[in-house]
Amino acid sequence: MKKLNTRQMIILAVATVAVLYAGYELLIAGPSAKKAARATAPVEEKAVLSALASDIMSNKATAADIYVAQRAEAPWSKNPFWDKASYRAFAQKEEIKGAPEGPKVVYSGYVEAGTRKMAIINGWEYEAGQALDVEGYLLKKVTPSRVLIINRTTGGETYVPIQE
Repeated sequence: MKKLNTRQMIILAVATVAVLYAGYELLIAGPSAKKAARATAPVEEKAVLSALASDIMSNKATAADIYVAQRAEAPWSKNPFWDKASYRAFAQKEEIKGAPEGPKVVYSGYVEAGTRKMAIINGWEYEAGQALDVEGYLLKKVTPSRVLIINRTTGGETYVPIQE
């Protein structure tokens, strides 16, 4: 076997000391420390419980404390941890509940000339990607049976069927 250099001997010595210390902690010091902690735990536990009980009995709940507890138990109206898509769906539901219906969009015709697909909405011709004359709305997709309209403020999507 080849002779070890100084660096290798130091590394082996440190590793040996670490293994011996780990063996001591696991086999000798660990079990005796657990026995000592188990013997003193019930006395300390009783003292902590009696101190906690006396603190609770000495402090009465104020009106502010009662209000905070009631607000904490009340259900949230809006969840601050929603991702964007979930929030948009929630905002769209709120918009439908709180506000009157959105703008009246009537899809009355479909024109296909070569590769161009056009929809006739409220009497005007639009291609996919164009903004509608109703502010805040965009025509995303045109098919013969329906069109997809997007609300740019909330991101909500609405399919409007053809009305002949």
